[in-house]
Amino acid sequence: MATDSSSSPPSSPKVKKEKSSKKRKTDLTEIEVDINLPEPPSKKAKRLLKKGKALPAKPKSDDEGDSDSDGEAKPKKEKKERSPYGIWIGNLRFTVTKQELKQWFVDNSGGAITLDDITRVHLPTAKPTSAPGAGGPKKPTENRGFAYVDFATFEANVAAIALSETEWYRRKVLIKDAKSFDGRPEKKEEPAPVDLTGNAKTASAATAAPASTSTKIFVGNLSFQVTEDDLREHFHKCGPIRWVKVATFEDTGKCKGYGWVNFENADAAQWAVKGFVKVRETIDRVEDFMDVDEKEQEQEQEEKTGEDGEKKEGEDEDEEEKKKPKEQPNEEPRVKTRKWWVNQLLGRTLKIELAEDDQTRYQKRFRGKGGAQRREQNGGAGAGDGVTEVKEKKEWKPREERKKEPKFHQDINVARLTGAAVAPTGKKTTFE
Repeated sequence: MATDSSSSPPSSPKVKKEKSSKKRKTDLTEIEVDINLPEPPSKKAKRLLKKGKALPAKPKSDDEGDSDSDGEAKPKKEKKERSPYGIWIGNLRFTVTKQELKQWFVDNSGGAITLDDITRVHLPTAKPTSAPGAGGPKKPTENRGFAYVDFATFEANVAAIALSETEWYRRKVLIKDAKSFDGRPEKKEEPAPVDLTGNAKTASAATAAPASTSTKIFVGNLSFQVTEDDLREHFHKCGPIRWVKVATFEDTGKCKGYGWVNFENADAAQWAVKGFVKVRETIDRVEDFMDVDEKEQEQEQEEKTGEDGEKKEGEDEDEEEKKKPKEQPNEEPRVKTRKWWVNQLLGRTLKIELAEDDQTRYQKRFRGKGGAQRREQNGGAGAGDGVTEVKEKKEWKPREERKKEPKFHQDINVARLTGAAVAPTGKKTTFE
């Protein structure tokens, strides 16, 4: 009797195991590419060719350069060298154009400057106020009020500088030599960045004299919830702090909105006034977080040696030394510099200024403006040198006599306005 294939017993698990044990083997062969062959068309090019359209021109790279129709490369256009004679002109009207500027030099130079002498005019323009495509008439682009003009000869450059302070459109233009930087303020050297890596060499390097020796700063626009601990935590990146003082209300104890921070170094106060401090930090590497497993090293050593502790055949000592991991020298940690901003606290922009040092504040408070003169009279002694200032004693008078004494004023006009008595002059006027 014929048996149906559907009623055949299921395949044994051995067959499945044999099938699953088979692995697909792929032979990786190297692909040879001929560089001289033309580049195959892309998918976009194939779609255009199917539709019967022409292929777009391939963009040329900068290395290949321009080429003719015959395929010959064209030489690159060399940039024209600028003339060494140039001027800067400022205080211009915002609607002045390049042609008007050229013509103004020709008309006012008395024939010393011609149009051929002007080789270049650079008139920077301002950004458009309205977005492109918006409705309404477009506003004409305006210049930024200054321009750079180059001349071919030195005589034309001198003639242009001589036109400085000449009035044009009710404005006196200012003309200077383009290479002259007289009057520009000198750039102040920044203090050395704060080193948080613990490296003493980098901390002491590039130390410059601070612009001010004051170590105390005034901090304003503080929130009412700010405490001294908050202020100390906020400015600790700038440098070591001596003390922090926050002005508080007597009844509630909350901050009045201002305070003071006294640093140990003047550089720290300079960084705080700038609103940021440059901090040096180490860059963490992956190797710093990796742990070496000792068991893996022991297994590798057991594989290299036999059961009796002898070396396996076919392995030389030189090969084993090569396989051993080389000890890497202690590499110096990589350091990066970034800005740490201190100009905001609890969402409020702080007002940070250099405050007067304790000595200057003491002189103003207890000595007054004449403190220096009194020190000279006392022989240059200070307040803590044991020298006491003797004030002139006024004669004591009873209260009744003091009330009777009128207060006179010397200026009659001030006396009329304030109602004070005028000092007598010895004349008496009587009216009948």
